[in-house]
Amino acid sequence: MPRRQKKYHYIYKTTNIINNKFYIGMHSTDDLDDGYVGSGKRLWYSINKYGKENHDCKILEFLPDRRSLKEREEKI
Repeated sequence: MPRRQKKYHYIYKTTNIINNKFYIGMHSTDDLDDGYVGSGKRLWYSINKYGKENHDCKILEFLPDRRSLKEREEKI
């Protein structure tokens, strides 16, 4: 059975405001205020070291569906 389609699909950039390192990823959700900042191993190392409050997550681009989102993330 296929997954239920989410309402929003976007590319985001999470930046460590202390050292300016950043992570770019994709996320699908029904709630734009779900607190998601990313899921990469290096990103979580940074969050654990510097704290979530020292990371800024910005939405870069919205896409119409999950397939378009995956294709766009690959290009970036």
